[in-house]
Amino acid sequence: MDVAEFILREISKYTDKVFIVSGTDYPAFIKAELKLKNPEFVVVPHEITAASTAMGYSLGGKLGVLMVHTVPGTLNSLGIIANAYTSRIPLLVIAGKSPYTDKGSTASRTLRIHWTQDADQEELVKYVKWKFEIRDPSQVPAAISRAIQIALSEPQGPVYLAIPREVSIAKVEEKEVKMEPFYPGVPESLVERAKEMVLKASNPVIITWRAGRKESWFNSLKDFADSAKIPVLNYVGERVNYPSNGKMAVDRFNLKEADLIIEVETEVPWIPRFTDVDAKIIKVDVEPSYSYIPYYEFPCDLCIQSSVDEFFSKLRIERKPEKDLEETIERQREEKKERINKLADLKQIHPDYLSYEIGKLKLTVFNEYDLNPKYGEFNSFNSYFGDPAMGHLGWALGAGVGYKMATGKDVVITVGDGSFIFGVPTAFYYVAKKFPVLVVIFDNKSWKAVERAVKEVYPEEKFDNYPGAEIDIDDLPKTIESIGGYYEYVERPNEVEDALMRGKEKGKSGIPAIIHARIFHD
Repeated sequence: MDVAEFILREISKYTDKVFIVSGTDYPAFIKAELKLKNPEFVVVPHEITAASTAMGYSLGGKLGVLMVHTVPGTLNSLGIIANAYTSRIPLLVIAGKSPYTDKGSTASRTLRIHWTQDADQEELVKYVKWKFEIRDPSQVPAAISRAIQIALSEPQGPVYLAIPREVSIAKVEEKEVKMEPFYPGVPESLVERAKEMVLKASNPVIITWRAGRKESWFNSLKDFADSAKIPVLNYVGERVNYPSNGKMAVDRFNLKEADLIIEVETEVPWIPRFTDVDAKIIKVDVEPSYSYIPYYEFPCDLCIQSSVDEFFSKLRIERKPEKDLEETIERQREEKKERINKLADLKQIHPDYLSYEIGKLKLTVFNEYDLNPKYGEFNSFNSYFGDPAMGHLGWALGAGVGYKMATGKDVVITVGDGSFIFGVPTAFYYVAKKFPVLVVIFDNKSWKAVERAVKEVYPEEKFDNYPGAEIDIDDLPKTIESIGGYYEYVERPNEVEDALMRGKEKGKSGIPAIIHARIFHD
């Protein structure tokens, strides 16, 4: 059996699609796909969008597989691969590699780039769990099994395989190398220590960011927080970690008053410059050291390397909270309602108001930047996906489409004006034409984060403008009409609800839609 055919057969056990930006390194894989038909090759004409779509496919419950062309394809996809790494999203990245030989084989070098693109390209890739160049066909069965095992083992993440053209066309012995993914647990002794700390605490709080990566994790945290009566900060962070309408969902909590903080799957629980903490810390994480971060100062009294469900299913506690806890939570919710009512009466659209209206659509949200999840209703597992930890922009357009492909669920993708451009709109249109989604652009006519940074660094100075932070996408989003999509521009709060409903209906009827909203910030 050809190596390429063997690899596709192994991949088909975990997914039914491969997202590909091919090159001259892929003849054997194209031949194998024509024969097997599974997994299906999905051509996405830019690596940023292709990698993002593969990432969204993984978020939808299937292994995202990305195929790229040698060094150029690898370099173009690195930012999205880094997103997957820091946010613990499994990806199998396969890159072709220039042929080794210049004669003697049909796979030998025939183009100038086969010399100029020859490199130790695995050295270009930092943010992966494992990387390897397959140098001999005999290595293929073990290498592909190990790659998938490492990608799916906690902490999950991307892996990278480089395959020269001579290897891809070679013959390989068909054999199975069993390598099951591994899953971390927690010893009873640490559970007992955690239980003792919780029972002693009078004002504990849970801080998380991506404890909702798995449905069993989401459910176990919810059950624990509800029975132990401990409030949850960042109930919607990078994922939905705890229901928005849950009794323990809090928008703010004075960490200076906490005597116990339970950190769950969060690398940055607070910002030390703004917050002094003097509480005991329990840290629960599949990799609590975050060793990829060079300098890391956050303390930990009890560090537990465990999956979320393994820990909380064993830590069963019932407590009586402070009397005013539920009153505090209800007061925070009333404050949000009052704020929305005020924002609805303004002449311009505030991002919090737009967030509220998007939340009412009851679609799965892929949020890159401006949507405020506190103003939406995200009560179920995987109803919201926020910015990956690395913060490489351009991921949401592709990821939203990939998720819809994997699950069939309707999606709304929220982006800023800048991140819309970073998502490579033309490549997005290419795939969205077949898998229509709704996109809402929060357009503030600038790189708002850059403006904020200038004000933070120079708080005493006043600036009339921000050269280098100005951007105007003008009618660029309207280009979706060129592929038969729907476009609408809104400027006032009273236009938002109806426009979003029109966009939602277009998506359901098979037409990709963009609602372009002009917003302002406080």
